[in-house]
Amino acid sequence: MQGLTAYNLKIVSEVLGGKAYPLELLHLLGESPLVLDLGANIGSFSLACHALRKDVRLVALEPDPANFIALKANLAVTDAVLYQAALSDCDGEVVLFLGEQDAVANSIFSGKMVSAQRLVAVQALGMKSFLGQIVIQYGEIGLLKCDIEGGEWNFLSLSDDFLSSIPAIFIEYHSASFLAEFLPKILQSHVLYSGLVRFPHRGELALIRTDLVSCEQSAYEIRPGK
Repeated sequence: MQGLTAYNLKIVSEVLGGKAYPLELLHLLGESPLVLDLGANIGSFSLACHALRKDVRLVALEPDPANFIALKANLAVTDAVLYQAALSDCDGEVVLFLGEQDAVANSIFSGKMVSAQRLVAVQALGMKSFLGQIVIQYGEIGLLKCDIEGGEWNFLSLSDDFLSSIPAIFIEYHSASFLAEFLPKILQSHVLYSGLVRFPHRGELALIRTDLVSCEQSAYEIRPGK
């Protein structure tokens, strides 16, 4: 696998092994599901999905030039559609701050994990328009994975109807304030399937649409007066 470093080896192994995200949810999706990998890094998530279901259709997005070269090589065994760009609030160009230790921390936002001296200009795509175009070109999204180091704030611009059309969403968050705004929005149509809180302001959540929750699982719900 190209692009592996000592720092990202653990993260890649967690993704491939299903610790970071519950890959078993792939089997709840219909035939030839469209999997959208936002913040694909070197392709570990997309590769894991491809290994589990050869019929997945992959679209992967990664802004870092070096990562993108590794991503392209690692996903050569698939028919993945690749985009070299960062997601932002609108189309254009943004500064990508490079991680202090490794490219897995790259972000379009400055912060403790990135370098103020090491940066690169990259193409930016507006999240709302990009996702809308993906649906037009490839059909409804079956699973959306988002790990874009703060860029998930742009999820708040997506309509409730659009979010409710996505059966499964895996998202890494980097702010408790983001969760306070995002969860009331997404829990109108989805339920939390699993989560991993790494620090007060960082973790991974897996959400599935309510219609994918089995009757057997729903029977375990406890509510006052039920």
